[in-house]
Amino acid sequence: MNSNETYYPDLITRYLSGEASSEEISELSGWIQSNPEHASIFDEFRKTWQGVLAYQVEQQVDLEKEWKEITPKLSGMHQEKTPNIRPVPVRKPESTSRFKLKLTRKPKPIPRPVDKQIQRTFVSPAVTPPTVDPANDMESMEETGPKVVPIGSASLPLKIILIRASLIAAIAIVLLIPTWVAYRYFTHTEVITLTASNEILDAFLPDGSMISLNAFSSLTYTEDFGKINRNIELSGEGFFEVNRDSLLPFVISCGGSRLEVLGTTFYVKSEQAAGNMEVILVDGSVSVYFENERSTGKSIIAGEKAEITQANQRIVVTSNIDPNFLAWKTRRLIFIDDRLDMIINTLNKVYQADISLSNENLASCRLTATFNRQSLESVLNVILVTLDLQAENTQPGIILYGNGCN
Repeated sequence: MNSNETYYPDLITRYLSGEASSEEISELSGWIQSNPEHASIFDEFRKTWQGVLAYQVEQQVDLEKEWKEITPKLSGMHQEKTPNIRPVPVRKPESTSRFKLKLTRKPKPIPRPVDKQIQRTFVSPAVTPPTVDPANDMESMEETGPKVVPIGSASLPLKIILIRASLIAAIAIVLLIPTWVAYRYFTHTEVITLTASNEILDAFLPDGSMISLNAFSSLTYTEDFGKINRNIELSGEGFFEVNRDSLLPFVISCGGSRLEVLGTTFYVKSEQAAGNMEVILVDGSVSVYFENERSTGKSIIAGEKAEITQANQRIVVTSNIDPNFLAWKTRRLIFIDDRLDMIINTLNKVYQADISLSNENLASCRLTATFNRQSLESVLNVILVTLDLQAENTQPGIILYGNGCN
């Protein structure tokens, strides 16, 4: 099967114009039946063909009349005869030893150039041209001498060519318009994804905004980001320093929850499955709301935290009391008389660790300490010495043992 993109459109055109061979008709039939889309394309071609023919009728191009006018000229091709060329008589030789023979050759007809393209489109699809028997034609040449075949006026083939050109142009439009629409559609919906592995990913968005994604977090946006919108979707944790643009708000989506800023610095934790978000603002102001319910949204200022719960459509705004909400990025930890179970949760989040307590009595132990870009091993050593604990490395993770705290 020919895979050329123009092969089947050309084959359909040949079929509709009556020029297709039986093998081509069979191949076209199989192609149409192999796929419903092929049948639809053929139907569109046929409708376009009919439309073009109807248009030509309206423009008073009477092909049948033109053919009737040209037919007598074609049929007269075998009736018109050019004058016979008389041969010069030959004198008989006076003797068998010396003689002179004069011969007159028939002049060869000078072939008249014929435009191959006009000759190819000369025959109307609806009429079978007169056939010429090569044998009879040779006999006729011997009897009557060479013939000059009139090709008649070229106006009819030119009109046919124009009709076919109009049809091809119409077919091209039918094919190119949906292709162009599809191209524009798919290119405008191309999605770009940024994904952090087991380490923090720092990157710049097309509008110049800087982002930091915590381990195993991801962010997606479309190719037109920064041109007609600044919409993104976040899964996991991220820290944003957004460039200000009053014409294009920066919008983060999480299910039906929305966060919108013009330009500021903030932290976001997004749970895509539940559609929940936690936002802590570092600088500027932020609007949070639910999709299609912007009027019921709330604004937060620097130092505040907003918790958006999609299940019950609640937005709770409070003061942020967690000094370690950015410790996964800064590696700066501050503990002020904090419970050991809360400290362990923070360490697991910051260092992507698996630390657990051997018994619940250890959870109430409290610690005050500050760590700045120290390794997990260094932080644990301080905790073990301060609270008189022991640690054991196991296959799942690290387990802390001790007598508990009073």
